[in-house]
Amino acid sequence: MPIRRAAAIFLLVLGLLPLSVQASDKDAIEFVVQKGDSLHRICEKLLEDPEDWRWVAMVNRVKNPQRIFPGQKLLIPTRLLKGVPVEGVVTFVTGDAGIKSKESEEWQKLHVNDPITQGSWIRTGASGAIEIAFGDQFTIFLRPNTTLEITAARKKSAFYLLYRLFLGVGKTISKIKQATGKETRFEIQTPSAVGAVRGTEFRAAVDALATTRLEVLTGTVGVRAGRREVEVKTGEGTLVAKGQAPAKPRKLLPPPSQIDWQPLYRAMPLEFKFDQVPGASFYRVMLARDNAFRDVVKDKVIKPDDKLQIVGVEDGTYFLESRSVDEIGLEGFSSEPVEIRVRVNPLPPFTQAPADGADLRAKTVRFHWLKVEKAVRYHLQLAEDREFNMIVEDLTDVSGLSHQTGSLDFKTYYFRVSSVAADGYQGIWSDPLSFTIIPPPPSPPVEKPQMEDKEIRIRWRDLGQGITYHFQMAQDDAFKNALLDEKLAQPEITFAKPSACGTYYIRTSAIDAEGYEGNFSEPQTFEVKSKLRYLPAGVAALIVLLIIVL
Repeated sequence: MPIRRAAAIFLLVLGLLPLSVQASDKDAIEFVVQKGDSLHRICEKLLEDPEDWRWVAMVNRVKNPQRIFPGQKLLIPTRLLKGVPVEGVVTFVTGDAGIKSKESEEWQKLHVNDPITQGSWIRTGASGAIEIAFGDQFTIFLRPNTTLEITAARKKSAFYLLYRLFLGVGKTISKIKQATGKETRFEIQTPSAVGAVRGTEFRAAVDALATTRLEVLTGTVGVRAGRREVEVKTGEGTLVAKGQAPAKPRKLLPPPSQIDWQPLYRAMPLEFKFDQVPGASFYRVMLARDNAFRDVVKDKVIKPDDKLQIVGVEDGTYFLESRSVDEIGLEGFSSEPVEIRVRVNPLPPFTQAPADGADLRAKTVRFHWLKVEKAVRYHLQLAEDREFNMIVEDLTDVSGLSHQTGSLDFKTYYFRVSSVAADGYQGIWSDPLSFTIIPPPPSPPVEKPQMEDKEIRIRWRDLGQGITYHFQMAQDDAFKNALLDEKLAQPEITFAKPSACGTYYIRTSAIDAEGYEGNFSEPQTFEVKSKLRYLPAGVAALIVLLIIVL
């Protein structure tokens, strides 16, 4: 193209250049042309995109870009400069987090204080999270299952820095300080949108369908896609489906409030309930080890009416945060962190004996339980009621794994055991278990013996179905030498009349269907007398006479 024609075109374009464009380029560096310089050569050396030499010519109203002279001062817009690469640094990392540089195809594991340079790809796994800080300008936090490219991170002047990120999939939280300079440029790109950020804190998320969700917590983000741009202000969010324009910004929902939370949780599962937030389709609830919610241990999404239950959490101090999620998936403001403590250990011991609901015949009971890790002693309570208001035994310092009671009454009892740690902390009680000490069958009273010439029949009270009986007869009231010792199915016995004269003792006991024998009845007696006492008087006199004569 002839030089004069080119110059004419530049003058025409320069005259039409919008004032806004010129105003945006007032942050510029001054370059003094040296001998042998040309505009093209200068722009190839200094600009990020050498094709922007046209802008330099326009800004400086160079009529003929082929004619610049030594000593001439050119203003080069800062935004067009290549700049100096700025390194970030890993300030937090947990779980699976890796980096891949533009020079390598291999993913490397990330650690705290590792440098992050432009051109690097960062990713987190299902349990990974990472925070990257670029000086005091901005930080970006990657949630699990996130892939991010640091497309550009350059300093172009003392007050102008360029950061451009590409979020392929996942969730990020970015915090940008306005102190970095009013001309600093921060962009976050996704497969479906571009966000231009001005001093702000915002969340960006990209799902598997390449849909972008952006929520602004402070500041402003200009989001453009599909030849349309919307301005998302503090407390607003927008959704951008791939290939479509951004949705009209909408207000973010307030967080739900937690109901009946406890400062100390002593048992699993941890349970949380929340109040109702109008317009909320779901709640996102996070439990973290820190109140900045970088080290998240549980991340759950529940329906507003549901109760959240969390298991598998170690003892320690945690923080709970909740957000409302609207019908298009935008997450609202986070609640204030609630500090809670979890102290589940030591767990209650597993009781081996007695079994729950057992019927026991002995009046003394031995308790057995299994050893609990982190327990140095145990606390045992025995009561007559399930609420443990009527305590029978309260042993706070049982060092072993068993305990023998004293003599107990015939009734139902309840017991529970807890473990005590070395620091004196007592864990929760085991579930209350019960047992009943069953009284033995009563002693059946014996009726008066029915004595015949050759046999004796004895009856006693019938104690009902399933009861058998134990009958004893002896000539001493201690029954050391029992003449009869019989187990009987019926409440009676008939036996031959003893041949020897004298007093005989009898007693009975009852035996239930389980073989549990009660006490013997009080001994009763019957007497076997000599037959001579019952002979006719004449016969007796004759016998005496014969004895005398002989």
